[in-house]
Amino acid sequence: MVSFKMAGVLVGALGLSLAGACSPALAGEVKQTATTTTKPAPATAVTQDELSAAAGDEANFLHTNGNYDQTRYYPGKQIDTSNVAKLHPAWIFQTEVKESLETTPIVVNGVMYVTTSFNHVYAINAKTGEQYWHYKHKMGPITTYCCGPNNRGVAVHNDKVYMGTLDSKLVALDAKTGSLIWQTDIADPTLGYSETMAPTAVNGKILIGTNGGEYGIRGFVRAYDAESGKLVWNFDTTPENSVGVWATHDATGKDMHRDVARSRHRQICLPFPVYRP
Repeated sequence: MVSFKMAGVLVGALGLSLAGACSPALAGEVKQTATTTTKPAPATAVTQDELSAAAGDEANFLHTNGNYDQTRYYPGKQIDTSNVAKLHPAWIFQTEVKESLETTPIVVNGVMYVTTSFNHVYAINAKTGEQYWHYKHKMGPITTYCCGPNNRGVAVHNDKVYMGTLDSKLVALDAKTGSLIWQTDIADPTLGYSETMAPTAVNGKILIGTNGGEYGIRGFVRAYDAESGKLVWNFDTTPENSVGVWATHDATGKDMHRDVARSRHRQICLPFPVYRP
C-alpha cells in the first residue's frame, strides 16, 4: 500500500490508497459549490439482484470491497499470471482536491464513481478517463475527525449514488448528473461524529456506521431508506451509560497516550489544514 500525501490522482483503473495525517479539524472556512456537469453520465440503474451477484460480476465493481462478503476479490479472467507484467497506465485523471486519497472506485457499466477527501465525487468514463460530472459537498461549519479528511467511497443503488460526509451527513446523488437528490443528518459533528466510510446498499436501504471513537461518542449502525433518506432503524453498538478503559498501547506495544477524560470532552483538537477550493 502506498502511504504518503499528494494531489489526488487516478491512474487508469488502478486504485491508490494514500494515508493522510492524524488530526481533528475545524472546517468553518470550507466553502464548496454544487455539481459541475460536463455532460450526463450514461448511468444505468443498479438492481438488488446485481448487487447480490457482484462477487461473480466480471464487468463491474459494485461494492467498496467487491461484494457483500467483503473479499476484495475481482473474478475477471482477462488478466492472469501470464500477462499481468504487461499492465501499464491507460489514462491519468487529476482531481481538484490536493489531499489524501483512500477511495475505492465503483464501476457500473463503464461509469466510474470515485470520491476524494472533503467529499468530492467524480463520475468518470472508466475507459477513457473523461469526466462526466463533479459534485462538491457543501460542508457544515464544523467537522471533527482524527485521521485525515478522507472518504472511502460511495454506494450505488437504482439510479442513485450515496456518500457519507465529514460533517456527518448522508447524501444521495443522481447517478447521471451528480445533482443532490436528498441529504440527511446522521449525527452531530460538534459531539465528535463524522463519516469517512463507504455506505452499503441492500434491499432498498443504505447502511452506515460512524466515526468518532477517539472522542468518546456512542457507536451505532443505521439504515436509511434509499429513496427518501428517512431513518428506518438504529442499532447502538455501546450501552447508553457505558464506562470503558482506553487501550494504552497499540498492537506493536507503542504507547498510544490516551486520556479518557480529555477525549470524552474534547470536540476539536489541533486544527487540520483547511481545504479552500
